[in-house]
Amino acid sequence: MGAPGKYLRKNFPGLYFFLTGLINAFKNIVRPYSIYITDSLGGSFKEYMSGSGMSQRITELKAGLDRESAGTVEVIIERVMHYPDERDKCRISRRKDIAGGILPVEQEARKKLIREEISITKQKLNFPSKHIEESVFYFYHGLRLLPDAVKEYIRDRDFIDAGAFTGDSAIALNNYGYRKIYSIEMSLKSITKYKTYLAVNNIPVDRYEVINAGLSSGDNEPPARLWDTGSSGLSFLRKSGKYDEITVEKRSLDFLVEKYNISPRFIKADIEGNSLEFVEGAAGTLVKFRPVISVAIYHNPIEFFEVKPFLQSLLKDYVFLIRKLACGVRNNLIHSEVILLGYPKEIIRLNH
Repeated sequence: MGAPGKYLRKNFPGLYFFLTGLINAFKNIVRPYSIYITDSLGGSFKEYMSGSGMSQRITELKAGLDRESAGTVEVIIERVMHYPDERDKCRISRRKDIAGGILPVEQEARKKLIREEISITKQKLNFPSKHIEESVFYFYHGLRLLPDAVKEYIRDRDFIDAGAFTGDSAIALNNYGYRKIYSIEMSLKSITKYKTYLAVNNIPVDRYEVINAGLSSGDNEPPARLWDTGSSGLSFLRKSGKYDEITVEKRSLDFLVEKYNISPRFIKADIEGNSLEFVEGAAGTLVKFRPVISVAIYHNPIEFFEVKPFLQSLLKDYVFLIRKLACGVRNNLIHSEVILLGYPKEIIRLNH
């Protein structure tokens, strides 16, 4: 607002913030915004999909899914092929229709409902971040969408939180009554915050355990050297940085489950592009304990196309769903927060 803005801010701060709010709201309505597809966490969707055998991969991904899941797959495929990769991102007019159409979570009425509940949740939380994700604090990594019998199946049992960040999932999932949550995180900076945030949200130390490790398909890999950004995007697939360097042991989930004597009934995994390696290293755990699962599959095409067929061949008599758990479409939210949910069919049979 220039010089008049400085004067207003100093002498009439209420009026200043009211006017700047109006100006920003107007800009958000009329100015173009960015939409792009992540290509920095394991490869470009467009390059992957230009390879041979894609028709079969798509068929395998959609096999056995319900109508909404299959529709979500079709929309995401159209979007990742239509919009530019991150390295080529550009501004897009708001007047243009969204490629693939609007998903249920992106409809205006649903967005309003989600944002209203998130606003109420913010007031109740002791969480320092101004931004809390609807995928975590509204959808609870998809648990909100599942039948009540599934929620009872996991209540008072062990949870695994792979990609724990600063404890947002551990705080949110407390609503589902875990006995103990085992949170796996690579960043030492995030682990420090995790413990602080759980304490201020009154979650006792005997109800969680933080495991400093990176998840892999096996246990014979050398430790990884990473820059500890302390961000939610910390990944084996990001090689550059300017922060404190750390060394992280790479372990399979099967190894950690045995070491810490975990009996998981719910496993959430959002590990920035390494979901296929994760499920390969969790095969024994998944078969033995038949947990409810929520796995992020949006970071790269390998996650999106290959995690679900692998799990479907591994886990017999499972229901699989694919849902987008974010209502936005700006930037890479056009395809972000797409989650694969799974649960054993016997949960529902036993309750009928």
